Amino acid sequence: MSQGELPGPYRPRSMVFQRDVDRAHVGAERYELALALRDLAQRLGVSLSRYAVRVSWDRSTLSRYFSGVLVPPAEFVEQLIDDGDRETSSELTPAARDLVRRLHRSALRATSPQSAALQDLRDELAAADRESRHLQQETELLREMVRSAHERLREQQVRLRQLEHAGAADRLAHRAELAQWTADFASVQAERDALQATLTRLSAELADAEGRARDAEERCAVLEQRLETAEAQAEEHAAGAGEPGDDLARAGAAGHRDVFMTTGATRTTNGDGVSFHLGITAALGARLAQTLDEQAAVPLTEADVRMLAPGPGIFQLIRRAPDRADEPVYLGKADHSLPRQLEDARMKILGREHLLPEEMYFTSVYVEDDLSAVAPELLVLKHLRDERGIELPWNRNGFGSREAGRNRDRTQLSALHFDMVHPIDLGWVLHDDGRRRVWSARDFAGHVKARLPYVFRYTLARGHADAALTEVPPGPLRADTAFRILARGLGPSWQVSALKGRVLLYEEHTDYPSAVRYYRGEDVLDA
Repeated sequence: MSQGELPGPYRPRSMVFQRDVDRAHVGAERYELALALRDLAQRLGVSLSRYAVRVSWDRSTLSRYFSGVLVPPAEFVEQLIDDGDRETSSELTPAARDLVRRLHRSALRATSPQSAALQDLRDELAAADRESRHLQQETELLREMVRSAHERLREQQVRLRQLEHAGAADRLAHRAELAQWTADFASVQAERDALQATLTRLSAELADAEGRARDAEERCAVLEQRLETAEAQAEEHAAGAGEPGDDLARAGAAGHRDVFMTTGATRTTNGDGVSFHLGITAALGARLAQTLDEQAAVPLTEADVRMLAPGPGIFQLIRRAPDRADEPVYLGKADHSLPRQLEDARMKILGREHLLPEEMYFTSVYVEDDLSAVAPELLVLKHLRDERGIELPWNRNGFGSREAGRNRDRTQLSALHFDMVHPIDLGWVLHDDGRRRVWSARDFAGHVKARLPYVFRYTLARGHADAALTEVPPGPLRADTAFRILARGLGPSWQVSALKGRVLLYEEHTDYPSAVRYYRGEDVLDA
């Protein structure tokens, strides 16, 4: 990509790269990608070290991306483009953005065909999701137009009845005005007929849009399943032998000092954590597991998590109770920032039944190599399973799963699923300033969502949800009370569905397999 394809103006070059791009060493595909990434980096107007701190990426990893030694994940490429757009206050042209994406996918296919296949699926799912969201917006707009047409048609019907009554009176008292009445009546009747035709057309368009939206959601669900299956297969493959393309990327990095280690761990300046430079050896899983075990367990609190320095790594969650031995329950990874990933885990644990936040502790290890290539958490899990006979329960029960889409709300969960064992706590107390307030349903739903530790998903279009005023009493407010207030404010056609792992709010009356409680108008129904 030439600089001429980048939008101007942008700041003078200030990012200096210590490594040159060696085409013969990294290959044509990674060479072209590295040059394109360097061009994009010049839009940032900061040094490599400052950018690494700003985005919480390891500086040495970024250096390898910009020198072609490693192929970055797609999200890094997108972030680099978006950051440049913000710094220059000008968007990269669609043609230039597509070119960078093509160069990235080409380099990925040359380096790791399996990773490229996964990225193709992610691209396909992203495109399907964009189409689905567009169709949902189109459907909502058409619904609003149909509602408006219905209202206008009712108004015209009332107007016609009024004119009919007026016409009857005119015939008796004011025959001279009958001609004017006839013209008015015919005009309103013509408008009524045109509205009826518009309503018929809009209703047909709405039915078509709803069908296309359903098809798009079903396609997303199919792609989600394909992607999850492919990712699971890739994880199993990574825990075993690794792709030839991964070996090529690692071989390119091996020529630089301290990239790999074959002995124990070394302490770095990244906070108080232990940092590993990964060496791909048979004992790596055992070494990482041992290092995690050697760390002093730290309470999983917001303050302790914030004390960690940003950086990629792996972490272990430990459940500690007075009446039993420490129980490791989950092993996870952070591609970019350990504190961010640990905070996500902490929030998922809050607001759950049969699980006290003060029981949870963690240990962590910084990993200073490309996690997507070596999957260190899988090496540790494989070691625990094969050598120690240990299966961490939360790695197998959906704890680490991403938030499910609309089609997954009706999934029948197994008895051992995290949400079944530790369902959400409807008694969770929301922070409150002690004042009595009157909210619109939309604003109150946003207030509740921001204060819940678990997922609260809803669709509230403007209009009815803005007009539905809700009085919220002062003082502490429990989640259950908040959902009752919302349901009363919106009326009986709406339903708040408290499932085992999340809460939904839609204009529907739908039964969900994992429901705990439904709120419909004044009615509260336990499932």
